Amino acid sequence: NGARLAKAMSTLTIAELIASGKGKPDPDAEVPQAIRDEIFNELKKNPANRTCFDCTAKNPTWASVTFGTQMCLDCSGIHRRLGVHVSFCRSVLMDKWTYRQIYRAALGGNARAREHWKRCGVDPYQKIESKYSSNTAQQYKRLLEKDVADACSRGLTALPMAQGGSAAAANASAAATASADPFAAYLNGISQAPQPVQAPATVPAPLPVRTAPPPAAA
Repeated sequence: NGARLAKAMSTLTIAELIASGKGKPDPDAEVPQAIRDEIFNELKKNPANRTCFDCTAKNPTWASVTFGTQMCLDCSGIHRRLGVHVSFCRSVLMDKWTYRQIYRAALGGNARAREHWKRCGVDPYQKIESKYSSNTAQQYKRLLEKDVADACSRGLTALPMAQGGSAAAANASAAATASADPFAAYLNGISQAPQPVQAPATVPAPLPVRTAPPPAAA
């Protein structure tokens, strides 16, 4: 039973996890692949995340867990040479992530980091070796860590992709209830079925009034 439950939970979406009361997972637990892919697919909808944070390469498939930014394979190699104490990298397609780590990616992102660098008057495309050892990088890391701590206490509802998911969560909750209770599913189907349009009632035409014939002439 435990294995079947774990397998079923591993295929749920963010909205379904929240609806099932599992929306506040252990921050250091492993993120199911379905949730990992959902989060990164949502992040890719932002054009900034479709370009490497450190260069202009398209479709980055690696991320700095430390800074929540996405990068290309070549730039990730430079990050790895800096050491995990500077920037810890993960593949967004192949590697396993914890919730604490993926919160950094979901709450960070290339657009937010690039805006921070620009606001500090620093070129976001400066050399990687000096970029991540700068005060600008340390300031951004502290800002991100504060938001990640909040997400760890609140759970999946803290993520941007879950903010508009209340309707989806409600639908997921209804679906879960229906699957557990066939009678509830039957009633739910009745309530959602379109009601037939009733034709307006017709008023019967009045019957002709019969009048008595005139009296015959004498």
